[in-house]
Amino acid sequence: MRSRAFICSAAGVLLIAANAFAAKSSSTDRFTRELPLEIGGTLWVDNPIGNIEIIGVDKPGMSVAVSRTVTGDDRTALAEGREQTVISFEGGDRNTRFVRTIYPAVPARWTSTVSYVIRVPRTVHVRVAAKLAERVRIANIAGNVTVKSFTGAIILDGVSGASIIDTTNGKVTYIYHQRPVAHAQIQAVSADIDITVPPDSSFNWVADTLRGDVVTNLPVRAQFLGSAINGTVNAAGGPTITMQTLLGNIRLIGGDVKQVVHSLRQEFVPDPSPKMAMKTFLVPHGRYQLPIAGSNLDLTVGVADVEVGEIRGSARVHTGGGEIKLDTVMGDCIAISDGGPLNLGDVLGTLQASTQAGDVLVRSVRDGGRVFTAGGLIRVLYSGGALSLQSGGGDIIMRQAGGPVSAETHSGDINITADPNQKTPRIAAHTAQGNIIVSLSPKYGADIDAVILTSDADANTIHSDFAGLQIKSEQVGSRTRIRATGKVNGGGERVELYAEEGDIHISNLTASPVSIMPPLR
Repeated sequence: MRSRAFICSAAGVLLIAANAFAAKSSSTDRFTRELPLEIGGTLWVDNPIGNIEIIGVDKPGMSVAVSRTVTGDDRTALAEGREQTVISFEGGDRNTRFVRTIYPAVPARWTSTVSYVIRVPRTVHVRVAAKLAERVRIANIAGNVTVKSFTGAIILDGVSGASIIDTTNGKVTYIYHQRPVAHAQIQAVSADIDITVPPDSSFNWVADTLRGDVVTNLPVRAQFLGSAINGTVNAAGGPTITMQTLLGNIRLIGGDVKQVVHSLRQEFVPDPSPKMAMKTFLVPHGRYQLPIAGSNLDLTVGVADVEVGEIRGSARVHTGGGEIKLDTVMGDCIAISDGGPLNLGDVLGTLQASTQAGDVLVRSVRDGGRVFTAGGLIRVLYSGGALSLQSGGGDIIMRQAGGPVSAETHSGDINITADPNQKTPRIAAHTAQGNIIVSLSPKYGADIDAVILTSDADANTIHSDFAGLQIKSEQVGSRTRIRATGKVNGGGERVELYAEEGDIHISNLTASPVSIMPPLR
């Protein structure tokens, strides 16, 4: 009796489970979207769950086919999942497009996957961020390609531009239809790496696996450095293909896959020297690219370029040399290069930007901060807070100052335009050799103190569109000191201007200021 009761009870549990499974609801919707994209533009794709396929075509514009599948515990959960799985199309111009899937922080009673098939001009640059995908495939692209994923198959088919692949699990397949002409870097943890190239290809090759094997059917001149093989394929020269996996196998196939492959580990005697092994891993990769950082980003690299599309938090990036390019930072931003340009987009917090050599370009910074270059141009489109700008030698341009501005350069012109919505922010500008142009709104109230120190009083003067300034000149050694002081519109914060061997222009702002537009959705 007990046995029969147990069987009946178990059958009841199975029946309840089957009914619960049958009660789940699933729905798939599909749609397409056409967007403009120039042939030299950049496409960013962020899709945490689902497949991605990007195909290069020989025409401008971008076509996106989306398939979204939602499974819920019931119809209410299904509707909630469809509403909260957001497909976002963003981009401020025809040169940059963002396609992303946005999920809520903690979905409870539903799951969803989104798959994309995207056709773009074959010359665009492609940046992909994925987590759980059965497949990410990029085909027929001549621009640079970056793929960062956690698991799944990554296939690059006919990609001829420089590429970076960073994955944890799955498999990486790279198919070259023509001889490699650009660098490629593949990093994995437990993924196998397969690359197929034309048999007459010539390139430098680095293959590094700790526990797997390295096999090829091509002629290779190489030596082991620790766990890594450094060598050349066919003739010396050409680009460098780097393949690194901790637990997986590496295969390099030339043309005919039926040709017998051989293991390089059996042919070459490894050099166990730990110094040589460490040297291999410390070689800088030259470029770090990431479409989206989902939280704070803290990154320190050697001599390398850094490019990140969006940082959903604060950012701290330090490079030993190279360009830093951050498109959007949703918190505070610290960007430091020991030698290279800084290209910064929208910073929603404070900014601390510094480079020992190179131009600094900032689209907008909400809360102000400090920008420094030891030698180069500084150009800021908009600032909403107090901002300090300093160049060891180069022009400084502040297009729309919504807060106090301090600008100093040892050699170059300074051009500052005050936000017409601000009545009296403090402005200070100092150049040791150059001109100063300050544009103020007609209602701007300030106490002006402008000074020129010049060797030619006839060539360098102070010009003002505002009445009420008193101008005095005096001889200081072999040079002439010209000073203009007075109140504008009843006075206000101080505007202190100092220029050596140049002019000072205080202009009445009549043109409309530049507008900072949010990303399109």
